Amino acid sequence: MLKNIKDKNYILKLRKTLLYSRMRQYFPMSEEEIVDDRNSLDVVDALTIDWPTHVEKPKIGIVQDRGPYPKWTKYCRFLEHNSFEYEIYNIHAHDWIERAKEFDIILGFFRSEFWHLQEMQEKYFFLETYLGKTTYPSSGHANLYENKKLEAYIAASHNLPFANAYVSYDKEDALHLVGTLKYPFISKIVPASGSMGVEMVDNPTQARKIVEQAFSRNGRRTFYNSFRQKNYIYFQEYIPNDGYDVRAIVVGDKWGFGYYRKVLDGDFRASGMDMVEKRELPEESLKIARQVNDIVKSPMLAVDMVYGLDGQYHIIEFSPTFLMRQPDQTLNEGVPGYYVFDDGSYHFEAKRYWPHDLFLSEFLLNHYLPKRL
Repeated sequence: MLKNIKDKNYILKLRKTLLYSRMRQYFPMSEEEIVDDRNSLDVVDALTIDWPTHVEKPKIGIVQDRGPYPKWTKYCRFLEHNSFEYEIYNIHAHDWIERAKEFDIILGFFRSEFWHLQEMQEKYFFLETYLGKTTYPSSGHANLYENKKLEAYIAASHNLPFANAYVSYDKEDALHLVGTLKYPFISKIVPASGSMGVEMVDNPTQARKIVEQAFSRNGRRTFYNSFRQKNYIYFQEYIPNDGYDVRAIVVGDKWGFGYYRKVLDGDFRASGMDMVEKRELPEESLKIARQVNDIVKSPMLAVDMVYGLDGQYHIIEFSPTFLMRQPDQTLNEGVPGYYVFDDGSYHFEAKRYWPHDLFLSEFLLNHYLPKRL
């Protein structure tokens, strides 16, 4: 058993390395497909919302995401349960502009690879700005998705408890940072998820090599076959911590939930390692997530943070969406549910919904509807 665990941990670490990604270039994986899991979603009740009778319900176009844990199927279930008209909308096709005119709302997240993000950001901006459509995510939140640099700018300008981040598009400035930052620190690329492109920088020699490669004519190779880190660096303070990160998720000003992710032995990363622990969340983590979303104003926001050895929480990243494999994202003494914000604090309630129901409820009732009243 112990050997199997060690073997698994070794594979998890290996999959996050640049060497592994280069090996995969010679053994390419097939593209992920559209998965329909609607027949397996009724393990929990659907959330019912109260829509005012004097306001016409919007017609919604759903963008299908790919992969084994789809969001679009949960959207369909929620909309059907609440009697909203919707159709599947192929935003990737040549006639996407004409088709968009049929809908009031375009709904759906793309995948996190940079070519998917570029399409989503470009088209959602167009839909909002030139066709007057409402999108979820909004074009602003689509631009925030997997954009660590933008997260750092927001955190710095609003004095959030964010692990110090240093973004530079100037080579001389980046080399100056190499000589002044405290080691070790973390280097990241944008975009990336699941700890891909995240590495510990232990000394100035290693840091200088990153800078020289990133600002070279061809840029620095990454785990993406067709994408290089070019003319920028993202360095972030390393926070010694208790061996976990906390993902605290808030939905509007009412709901909260989340879980812990354990760091592998001999590593510093928790994201993407599949070592999730669902137990009672510290209220302070939910309040910090709420503080961030008071600025970002997303229907849902996931905030990843670590509890430092200094006794403080430090935000590492935040995102307007994340991968959800099952409805129960939080357990309190083994009981699934959500934290509800009331009278200045959170209390736990044993409720079971797909989180997507909460996001859509918040989006429709508190983001879309007020503009129609």
